Amino acid sequence: MIIPIALLTMMVSSPTIDLKIDLRRPGIEVSKTLYGAFFEEINHAGDGGIYSELLQNRGFERGANGSAAPEWLAVEGTATLDGDNPFNEAKPRSLKLKGSVVNKGYWGISLVKGESYKLVAWAKGSGSLTVALGSTRGELGPLNSTWKKYEFQVTPQETDAAAQLKVNSNGRTAWIGFASLMPINASAGAPMRADLATWVNNMHPAFLRFPGGCFVEGQDFDRAWNWRLTIGPIEQRPGKDWRFWGYSSTDGLGFHEYLQWCEDMGCAALFVTNCGMTHGPYTPMDKMDAVVKDAVDAIEYANGPVTSTYGALRAKNGHPKPFNLKFVEIGNENGGPIYNQHYTLIAKAIKTRFPQIQLVACVWGGVPTSYPLELIDEHYYSDPTFFWSQIHKYDTYDRKGPKVYVGEYAVTNGCGQGNLAAALGEAAFMTGMERNSDVVKMASYAPLFVNVNNKQWNPNAIVFDNHQSYGTPSYWVQRLFAQNRPDRLLPSTSNVQAASMVISGSLGLQTWKTHAEFKDVSVESEGKLRTVNDWESQSGDWTFKNGIYSQAELGENKVAIGNQIRLAARKDFTVRLKAKKVAGDEGFIVMLNVGNGQGIQFNLGGWQNTKHGFQISGGGPVNGGVAGSIEADRWYNVEVRLRDLQLSGFLDGHLIQSISLPKVYDFAQVVGVDELHHEVVVKLVNGADAQKSVHLTFNGPAVSEIAEVTVLTGPDLAAENDFKNPIRIAPTTRSQSLGPARTYTMPPHSVSILRMRRSDIK
Repeated sequence: MIIPIALLTMMVSSPTIDLKIDLRRPGIEVSKTLYGAFFEEINHAGDGGIYSELLQNRGFERGANGSAAPEWLAVEGTATLDGDNPFNEAKPRSLKLKGSVVNKGYWGISLVKGESYKLVAWAKGSGSLTVALGSTRGELGPLNSTWKKYEFQVTPQETDAAAQLKVNSNGRTAWIGFASLMPINASAGAPMRADLATWVNNMHPAFLRFPGGCFVEGQDFDRAWNWRLTIGPIEQRPGKDWRFWGYSSTDGLGFHEYLQWCEDMGCAALFVTNCGMTHGPYTPMDKMDAVVKDAVDAIEYANGPVTSTYGALRAKNGHPKPFNLKFVEIGNENGGPIYNQHYTLIAKAIKTRFPQIQLVACVWGGVPTSYPLELIDEHYYSDPTFFWSQIHKYDTYDRKGPKVYVGEYAVTNGCGQGNLAAALGEAAFMTGMERNSDVVKMASYAPLFVNVNNKQWNPNAIVFDNHQSYGTPSYWVQRLFAQNRPDRLLPSTSNVQAASMVISGSLGLQTWKTHAEFKDVSVESEGKLRTVNDWESQSGDWTFKNGIYSQAELGENKVAIGNQIRLAARKDFTVRLKAKKVAGDEGFIVMLNVGNGQGIQFNLGGWQNTKHGFQISGGGPVNGGVAGSIEADRWYNVEVRLRDLQLSGFLDGHLIQSISLPKVYDFAQVVGVDELHHEVVVKLVNGADAQKSVHLTFNGPAVSEIAEVTVLTGPDLAAENDFKNPIRIAPTTRSQSLGPARTYTMPPHSVSILRMRRSDIK
């Protein structure tokens, strides 16, 4: 489903925005952990990305005994995987070589002129191995009958982004058990690719969440991440031949390296521990002891004294001093009664042993209720206008409830490969989080990285291949907001008003893990009744027979669009249809406003077939929805009405839910004070295609006319960065006089940050 990037902003605003700021009454303290980073092994973010290993399949985890080794291509002679000559318990195969092989790394080995690289190989056999890296040749040997570690250092005289490693046994038989190639400048603690590490470090993250994400859960327990298997010497880590996102993981970026990375950046560590649940099976309660022990032992490894079992292991691995792990999230996107039980068990054990650890709970399928909550993790992926509509989401949040960690959020529809429209929507949403950081204590954009050669998710903050990288507009927004986080909020109000959303898009039918059927679809508006019988499949297995439109696939997000009828803008309407669930987990969905920015869905039997309700742009049920489920093999009468900006949904003639159309904005702001530098920090987001003048009025001490102004904007909403134009959309900073009236003109489609010094403080 393609959603245009138009922001749909029918604003009612004066030519000049009056922004009133009260310096006499500083407000809440802005959370020091508000802006962080979330790393997940997805899109080759780690292996083939920030982890500095340059060889693929270095420990021969991939492939079957007797076969050729993936990523090790025989160019002469033979090269096969040999299970009869295991390297060690973690690496049960070796490469039996009689001839020569090449390894091209991750889409080419990138060598930079003048930098040094070290090849480490464990080998045995007879004779010696000749190695060639780029134009440099060397020798490893002499080999003998037992495994021995050999090293070879290279300093290339030319830059080559498509180099390869060639190994030749010189006509004899040799075995390679493990081979690793890394830049010499990779640190011993957290060996990182320098440019990618710099991108993250320059975000000034207050915390780093790791290692996922769905990566933590896995499709099953064999593929779930286990921290115990990711520590110690890299040649003794088993890795996995594939994990959740469909590629191999060396676990070279292990638990120790993640903690070291946090220490290197000076940020807090947020570790996500598996809660005994995967995307498939889960651990029954009578088998949870090992799951609980895994979580507690991980914390001991990070924080325990060297006299403790796992503190001693940490010291053995080169870090006697505790890492000071601060946050632990129990599970990822888990929920329901089973999660509630698991969370309670793990949380009690952690708090008993490590009461200082702050715990984060998942809220998929409802908030856990059987144990006190400190932080809850909310995720939002949608289109730009969803995020614009949510800028006041936390204004009325219960201040007595648990604090919020917005662990994953990003514009994922109407975003291109990461465009300006996405960045503006996210920036608008972030003003609301910052304004309510007494509730929203932490937030992190997701995903962080993507290797262009293996993209499983779009968009992402930092884009790279094997030798170059750039930040998307969304990256720059994250960086700007973190760099300009104030210490305290200043009360601020404006004369901007929002308008109700206009529904004028197409109808859609959607299923979610369900085989469903639809018939007799009609739209009535202005006294005219029209039948919808021409549907275009966007995803799924849609067929039309005997007046019934059927979708048979059981996957997520299967959509068909009725393109020949669009709802008339600002006109009341009634949509009627019949729907039947044939098989699967959930019910069926009626989509409104498709192709016109912010979508609205009437979801029946959603959320594991537990609720009915409206959704805005695929978010959670509005106002929590209504309890209910859909039975199989039964035709239901479904009706959606719009009357005077009020949307109502009916099932078999019974009102399920009625909501007001959401408000739409194109201006967002938040104001705070940097107490160290005595500066007022004003963040402004303009989503409109025209300039907006903002008149700043200050109540209290005088503020300088001169402002440091940082602006992020571009030629249009679809503008993106790429390798040829990596800073097409990037911030610029200048000093500007706002004059005695303190008036600033926002460019169209822009984020502006103004820093203004109090003139009464020299």
